[in-house]
Amino acid sequence: MAIHDHAIHFVSLGMVILDDIHFSNGRAESNVLGGSCAFSTLGACMVADEDTQQVGCFVLGGDDFPGDAEAQLQSWNVSLKIDKVPKRKSMRGKLQYHDDSFHNKTFGYTTPVLQPTPGDLPQPLLHSMAFHFLSSPERLKQHIAELLDLRKAQGITARPLLIWEPLPTLCRPNELAAHVEASKLVDIFSPSHLELAALCGRLQSEVDQATSEAGREHIQSCVAAYMSDEAADAHLEQLCIVRAGEYGALIAIRSLNAAGAVQIDMTWVDAFYAAADRKRVVDPTGAGNAFLGALAMELLQNDGDAVEAAAKASVASSFVVEQVGLPMLSRDATSGTLLWNNVSLKERLDQYEKKTCSG
Repeated sequence: MAIHDHAIHFVSLGMVILDDIHFSNGRAESNVLGGSCAFSTLGACMVADEDTQQVGCFVLGGDDFPGDAEAQLQSWNVSLKIDKVPKRKSMRGKLQYHDDSFHNKTFGYTTPVLQPTPGDLPQPLLHSMAFHFLSSPERLKQHIAELLDLRKAQGITARPLLIWEPLPTLCRPNELAAHVEASKLVDIFSPSHLELAALCGRLQSEVDQATSEAGREHIQSCVAAYMSDEAADAHLEQLCIVRAGEYGALIAIRSLNAAGAVQIDMTWVDAFYAAADRKRVVDPTGAGNAFLGALAMELLQNDGDAVEAAAKASVASSFVVEQVGLPMLSRDATSGTLLWNNVSLKERLDQYEKKTCSG
């Protein structure tokens, strides 16, 4: 448990949660290490590769935080700090999947919430170049204001990359305006396709999205509604990246064209596992979080190319869905390359390039 003497590139202000996961076929898994912090940190590690010490990880746990969970986080060799709050229990949750598509699910906390704030972060992590949030619009505003004030007090003048994913439970039409307003504070707003549809009041059944084309068209219509003139400031540039499971990821950039009119440019990147690969998807829990950690790290490395970063993030997140919980980390015996489920990120990127080129 050490903060390394390295420049920190990524920190999540999400939570680390021990999950009980119940599947629609009756199978259940208990005490699964997860939460948005754990999975987004994992995604950042995959892109950092040999430089995982550039990834910061702050865990706010109870005095019962399990030793095996701590050991798993330490194995990533990140800049890790675990604060165990006396007389508090570590965060636990129950996730119930209601069908084998993993779209219909319910989640609830089974212990009181332990939500980190910027004020909890050790000083080295405040210097991070990118921060990830999973919160309500109101909490996001508070956290960003606190974070920027703390950085200013430390003499940090550079603005960090800010990425926000919304709380699923607050994604409903009467919260749309609050989300639009809060998203102006961040560089990237990234809902899932189901969260975005719920915000816009456009949820559809799987029958309505039976084909990939129909599903993608529906997601694009939701993005257009979210980024419309009526919903947003007409003079504000905006980047929204929709994490859409087997449909891939949609990168939507809202800007003003040369004539001063609003335009929304949309680009799809394919998922590594498409609908035809459904048997390879064991549990999608955390894949979206891992996507955002990988996205942040790649954006910092590629001069801000969102499409390229989303493609790499799609590949990184594919490791997460192959098992319940976090993927297994090992090293190639000869090269020392990091392996996830016995495959390197580079090898999978090569596979992805072949798949997308042949498609």
